[in-house]
Amino acid sequence: MSAAPAPPECISLEVHRDNRHLVERCARWAVVAALAVVVAAGAANVFGQRHVVLVATSPYATLRVSAPGALRSGLIYQGKFEVEAHRGLRKPTLVLASGWSDAMSVNSVRPEPTRSWSDGGRVGLEFEPIAPGRTLTVYVYQQANPTTVGRRDISVELRDGNRALATIDRSIDVFP
Repeated sequence: MSAAPAPPECISLEVHRDNRHLVERCARWAVVAALAVVVAAGAANVFGQRHVVLVATSPYATLRVSAPGALRSGLIYQGKFEVEAHRGLRKPTLVLASGWSDAMSVNSVRPEPTRSWSDGGRVGLEFEPIAPGRTLTVYVYQQANPTTVGRRDISVELRDGNRALATIDRSIDVFP
């Protein structure tokens, strides 16, 4: 075996490699521990995709929204909207706050709305009439754009035409 090559003249092994200062060792271990905490939090699903279900009820309908409580940039996810009609709804419309579409890629909406519109960043999705006792389930498949970071308003309002029936106010945190 050959001997290890000599270090460059500007590097002293005693100073740069072999010096065991307590502060330097503690700082290195603190950095490693901080990285380990971030990895453990990610493995524990702190940064996204565990769904949170929120419910709003009125005499006309019940709105149930299931969506992640937090996201990571670039993550593909699903929002689920269930509208249970207590009375007949002639023009059931979901009005989504701007956080559902701003810096998010909407891959598909199932079932397709009969009409959709946009107003001031909000998006309206109008569906076929719902008879009393029936439920409409809408799936929105999306992806958080890779550069998206921060808190977003993802409130949802259920309307029958222009009449507001139920509202769910919520926000979501998007992590890098």
